Amino acid sequence: MGRKLKFIVSDLHIGAGHTNKGGNLLEDFRASRTFVDFLHAIWHESERDRREVELIINGDFFEFLQVPAVDDYDPTISYPKEAYLDSSQEASIKRLNIIAKGHSRIFDALSDFIHVEAAQRSITIIKGNHDVHLYWPGVKSRLREILGASGTRGSLLRFADEFISREKIYVEHSHQRAEKMNGYYDSFDPRSPDDPEQLYYPAGSRFVIDFFNKVEPGWWFVDHIKPIPTLIWYALKWDFDFACQALVSLIRYAPALALEGAVPEGGIASGPNSTLEDLEDEVKHREISQRYTDDSAFRLHFHQQVQQFFDSINLDEPLLTNIVDDPLEMGHAYQNQQHALLRHAAQKISEQEGAKIILFGHTHYPIQEKLSTGSTYINTGSWVEDFSDATQKTWEALFNGSRKPSHPPKWLPYARLDYNENDCPKVQLLYFNRPTYRAKTEPNPKTETQGFFEKNLDWMARLLKVNTQQPTDNQNDP
Repeated sequence: MGRKLKFIVSDLHIGAGHTNKGGNLLEDFRASRTFVDFLHAIWHESERDRREVELIINGDFFEFLQVPAVDDYDPTISYPKEAYLDSSQEASIKRLNIIAKGHSRIFDALSDFIHVEAAQRSITIIKGNHDVHLYWPGVKSRLREILGASGTRGSLLRFADEFISREKIYVEHSHQRAEKMNGYYDSFDPRSPDDPEQLYYPAGSRFVIDFFNKVEPGWWFVDHIKPIPTLIWYALKWDFDFACQALVSLIRYAPALALEGAVPEGGIASGPNSTLEDLEDEVKHREISQRYTDDSAFRLHFHQQVQQFFDSINLDEPLLTNIVDDPLEMGHAYQNQQHALLRHAAQKISEQEGAKIILFGHTHYPIQEKLSTGSTYINTGSWVEDFSDATQKTWEALFNGSRKPSHPPKWLPYARLDYNENDCPKVQLLYFNRPTYRAKTEPNPKTETQGFFEKNLDWMARLLKVNTQQPTDNQNDP
């Protein structure tokens, strides 16, 4: 058996946590205890077999975009969008502190996971588009403080600005490769060109803050499918008004991207501004909605115009050339094209970097494929509930409110890399379910350094003094 072992996960989107009374409706992560079990299972295998382990968290570990930058967080309050817009280092540290309190069990387990002596265990975190705030040195320092990753443990917590490329392995979140709306001018330095004290928020991030944060309390599933245009396509089938709300919001945050093209006589005007005016005008909106339902030719032209806009907020080549009047078919085709784009990107990385294993995240859709180069491409999906393969019946239930979230999703994807005696890795896409066994001996922080609570006793005491009614972890994953 080889001496090394790696695990890769992505897209946990850990936010401010839950409450027993149903507060914080923006929290999507419902697998807190399961993730702790996952860490304990890795810990147990590492100790049992004396194997060196690296846990790679490939982007969007934290959901900074849905945590307000406030001093005294109250999960029962619906905060205005202004509370989410400040992306300064100070505001980002406030968000991290709220996340750490809301999911203290996870931070305690991560702290205990790090191990200096043989068998050594380390953590590497790659920032994604939802936790680009990890750019700030102060945020990294605060996370090191929370996890006790300093001194002899300091080298066992590492950060990657965009990707990892070593040992014929390439790991990247991949939000830069598929969508302009989630891209940064410089992902290594994502600060705003207008204000270096703030981060740049691309259109996709602004859409999360302006639209998802507003509607998610009533539509819990809206950010559980990627990419955003696929949600809009599906919504056109089940709730035209909701789809138009989302479309209008997206257009507002991509003002420089043209929405042009021919439309049927009496249809919506071309150009993003005129489209906004038509969809926001109550009379015109009703007319458009009725025609969309009754007239397949109008529906087809409407789809052509919408797709032209979606093309403009993605890569330079049009994603879809075969436009049809069925919005579900459009959504499914759009999603397949996004997957194809990332698969093509993995192929290029294999050729240019010589990587034998390429791992992406971001899409929330787990997949393992063999590339023509012989390399393996894996997308590690997400640990929040995903509806990429949902049936029409499920989507109808989501939009009519009868489908409730799972607590937690049953199968949670991750990649495992085993090394042979020659240090050559072999990768598998696997799914974790809470094991029927537990390690006979749980990690003991006293054998290494203090655990999360001991390291942060004063800090936790101050927070608890502010609001003793807040829970210390996700209450929806028993």
